[in-house]
Amino acid sequence: MNNKTVSIQLPTHLFDQLQELAEQNQSNPVDVLTQLLNTAYQRRAWLQELTALREQIQREGGLQVGLTKEEVIQRLRQTRQDIFEAEYAHLYR
Repeated sequence: MNNKTVSIQLPTHLFDQLQELAEQNQSNPVDVLTQLLNTAYQRRAWLQELTALREQIQREGGLQVGLTKEEVIQRLRQTRQDIFEAEYAHLYR
């Protein structure tokens, strides 16, 4: 493990907030910073995955949901009917 250290200068109010978080978590400021960085990296990865998913949906023609409330309801009803017929209709014949 690399044991190099770097000193940074923080505004007093920011350091005070960092100390307060560390005390609330019963840890030290370095652990709080590490946790904040990990959370930021996770959030960035999640946002990248979300963007990729949105792009894929767009490339494949979008969700094709109707423009009006009535069209959305009609599509939902049709989807529900299709699922029923594919999964359960044979039980009622």
